[in-house]
Amino acid sequence: MRFSRLLHGCVAVLALSTNGARAYLQPGCANQQYSASQVSQAIQNSPYANSTLKSSSCNFGGASIAESGGNTCASNGNNFGVLQLTSSNLPAGMSANQYLDLPLQQQVDIWAKQVGNSNTSGAYQTLANNNSIGGTAVTPGMMSACFQFGPGICKNDVAFMQANGGACPSAGNGGVRATGKTLSNGTANLDGNNQSICSWGQSIQNKINQAAATCSNGGGTNCPDVGATPGGVIPPSPRNAPLSLPDTVG
Repeated sequence: MRFSRLLHGCVAVLALSTNGARAYLQPGCANQQYSASQVSQAIQNSPYANSTLKSSSCNFGGASIAESGGNTCASNGNNFGVLQLTSSNLPAGMSANQYLDLPLQQQVDIWAKQVGNSNTSGAYQTLANNNSIGGTAVTPGMMSACFQFGPGICKNDVAFMQANGGACPSAGNGGVRATGKTLSNGTANLDGNNQSICSWGQSIQNKINQAAATCSNGGGTNCPDVGATPGGVIPPSPRNAPLSLPDTVG
């Protein structure tokens, strides 16, 4: 979903340790930092999150720590907030600064409404319904990376893995970095930082594993089972918010 994680000329004011996401805290924004469990609960509470998002809410909570460090004011010039919504998917008439100023629940609600349900279809379901792709194990982190990169990049990653014995694309083996051109022509299979769903998925998985130690099943929060693997059939997800650009979300 993400167009890229590039800074687009913006100067990093305060670097975040978010596994290479190159994010900074937007100047003038009143930042709030949240845990994976709190982000998970916000997804559970969102009226716009479908059953797939809610059943994986704590995995996405872990993803939020990899994406933004859990910071509401996290930005890299093109992606914004706790779950790094891409600029092209901001609601009509809303600026990036307005989105960054929103509290956690409102950021999550917009994320779910604008891109969340749409990105749980297609290649995401392929991963959800298979234990492995070409022999490479599917993990919750990989699924979360698929969601964040968007259906186009994820589809291309899965196709590459199927054609190459489970090997994931990279900058050195035929990977195609996301740019405006490669997103438009549908050839991108890496994000703007040359990450695939495998490499970024591992970064997210590390945060999911950490989140599992603190995430609680109480209060409706869904917690990850780090020993579980995908493979159960999930129902189709409603496409209630078409993306304004291929592979630009979160």
